[in-house]
Amino acid sequence: MKKLPFLLAIAVLASGVFSAAPVQAAETLSFEVTNITIVPKPPTCYARASKRVITSGDAVIITWKSKGAETMKGLSTATAEWPTRGKQRVAIGVVGKHIFPLTFITKDGGVATCPVKVFVHPKKK
Repeated sequence: MKKLPFLLAIAVLASGVFSAAPVQAAETLSFEVTNITIVPKPPTCYARASKRVITSGDAVIITWKSKGAETMKGLSTATAEWPTRGKQRVAIGVVGKHIFPLTFITKDGGVATCPVKVFVHPKKK
């Protein structure tokens, strides 16, 4: 019961502060929409390799899937189109780091890229 007068004093003080503030008349706000730009939603993408590190001449399986995409490019050539869900066996003979940027494209123009990285070691003699 001791807190009640304290809360009443704060309420009276606050109402006195707000009543002392000057009041301005509301102004009307008008605007006109001239152009609406629709930004395409990018598709979801998931891509991975069966192994991240292999030896020269070995093969990996690259798996990918996407929601909302129409086609996928980037596994073999820039012009080849692949389905949005699948897997492909790839044999790599060149030593070094290989990056396969799989690009998923929607019909509206949305683009998402998922890189797949594979590192190739030389064969032991």
